[in-house]
Amino acid sequence: MGNVRTKIFGIGLSKTGTSSLAQALERLGFKTRDCMGATRYIPGDLSSIDMDTVLAHDALTDTPIPSFYRELDQRFPGSRFILTVRDQEGWLKSCKKQFNERSAAAQNEAHRQIFEDLYGTNIFDERRFASGYERFVNGVFEYFKHRPQDLLVLDVARGDGWEKLCPFVERPVPDVPFPKANVTKIRWMSIEDLVAVAEAAGRELLKRYRGKIALPTSSKAARRPLEPMALLDRALQAALGRDAPGAAAQAAHKVIVAGLKKLNSDIPILSPLEEPATYSERKHWNHVWLVDPLDGRQALTAAEDDFSVNLALIEDGRPIYGVVHAPAKGVTYFARAGKGAFRRGVGGTAIRLAPQLSEAAEASPANSVADGDGASRGLAMCRLLERSAADGLIFSATSEWRMAAAHAVLRAADIDAVDGASGQQPAYNSERLSVGPLRVRAKEPA
Repeated sequence: MGNVRTKIFGIGLSKTGTSSLAQALERLGFKTRDCMGATRYIPGDLSSIDMDTVLAHDALTDTPIPSFYRELDQRFPGSRFILTVRDQEGWLKSCKKQFNERSAAAQNEAHRQIFEDLYGTNIFDERRFASGYERFVNGVFEYFKHRPQDLLVLDVARGDGWEKLCPFVERPVPDVPFPKANVTKIRWMSIEDLVAVAEAAGRELLKRYRGKIALPTSSKAARRPLEPMALLDRALQAALGRDAPGAAAQAAHKVIVAGLKKLNSDIPILSPLEEPATYSERKHWNHVWLVDPLDGRQALTAAEDDFSVNLALIEDGRPIYGVVHAPAKGVTYFARAGKGAFRRGVGGTAIRLAPQLSEAAEASPANSVADGDGASRGLAMCRLLERSAADGLIFSATSEWRMAAAHAVLRAADIDAVDGASGQQPAYNSERLSVGPLRVRAKEPA
């Protein structure tokens, strides 16, 4: 067999914190694959696993790894194994939501057999799942009872993190919060609810906008001036000395804060209109909203329609929800990690977006986009999904709230925007709350 490089295997069952573990290992510098899946399943037979994928990664977690930890131990001697666990009540609640009849119907035959082997059923049954969980965990403890140095038990939900993981994998503790990915309450939020918040904020911007507004395509006129009541409101704001982009942003911001608090009151909000918490406090946040109530202030002032409301949810430094709403254009881009990216016009249906990048081009200053505070950065990034754009285009550095929402949309459509110097994914909620320059490229396969 020759020299075989040791691996790190996350052998906890699904919904025990496997995604958090995968992200943590990735942050520590290990090339990690989470939930590689299976296309065939024979108990005890490693040919059920795509060995090329295993060999190409330093660490692997979730299905089908837990079903083959004994065989992987023999195939990769000296490897380390991490068993993620969770209180049974919380685990069963997550499984009940995830592994329902609809989920079972979408499983391939290999996954169905894996679930049957673990739990005696591929559709959630509380008694069988609870019994299967106990049987599996006890089996792991029995297998490693004479080799405790090769097994780490990690309970992410109860606060286990870097202090236990880093010594086990021989890495220094990073100065970032331990990932808490796939938090059920957060991941089950509706992207349409977030779009509704952005649209409500957009209506506040339009009250102070002098230009023309897009109408539904069914309208007799494609565009129209402000309604009389909107003009009256603008005149009133001017009389009060508040007819400025700042007043528009403040009004939109108020709506955004109220809307996001209704969605989840536990997630803090960062925006250009409020003094941020200190980095010593923020760096421990797993989730945070990054919002820009008015991206493109000069455009609104000049009665041009190139301004937007940008809303992004950051999870462990990565954007996982994003909405870029251009109220005067009547266009909204929105995305949720793993669910795709979409564009919707006024009164229209959502259209799924796909990459439109041309052949790879050498990044250079000629390819760069530096718009200052004039036009919407979020819109400029989202437009890459609608026209051919050179792979290698660089977006200049700017504040995180101008970039994060569009970045979420691009990533959901399989386009990456990486640090222009290092080529690595940028981390949001950074100390300076700025990001870039970012270079656009086609997303690498997992």
